[in-house]
Amino acid sequence: MNDFLKNLRNSRKKESSDPKKNLDGHYYSQNDRRKIQDKPSNYSEPLLGLFSCLADILPKFSENTSLLVRDLEKLLGSNDLLLEAKIRQYNSISKFFDNLNKILSTDLIPAANKDLKTTAGDISGTHYTKDEILALIRTMRKNEATFAAIADYLKEKGIPTFSGRGEWHAQTIHRLCK
Repeated sequence: MNDFLKNLRNSRKKESSDPKKNLDGHYYSQNDRRKIQDKPSNYSEPLLGLFSCLADILPKFSENTSLLVRDLEKLLGSNDLLLEAKIRQYNSISKFFDNLNKILSTDLIPAANKDLKTTAGDISGTHYTKDEILALIRTMRKNEATFAAIADYLKEKGIPTFSGRGEWHAQTIHRLCK
């Protein structure tokens, strides 16, 4: 045991006597022991190059961004004009078909009245029978009047519905023609 203790003491003396060896067991040369501030920075040159490139690029980037914003504003303005034009176009088409429907409806109604007087008799009185109304509807349908046009005509003439309540609708005429 005595030999063991001697060897242990001697090994500690050897470690402390070596000037290059640190306590953690690594060797460092005396020349490499510099402070961080004393070491030359390997990053300073690339960073300076990067900053100079950024200084060159940023004005171009800013100019291109402003051009992009201006062009997008023009595009939005033209899209607004296009949208307004399409709305006007759809409104015009709608008015055209509404007017066409009125023209066709008014042209068909007098033809139906002529045929009605000859086939179903004159129903200009205040009381109408169901047969007279059905004959009028069939005659107008033969002359290619629409269900809506027939319903409008019956409303115009003040012809009451079969129940005496409500008013004539295209759906009602359609059901009667089935």
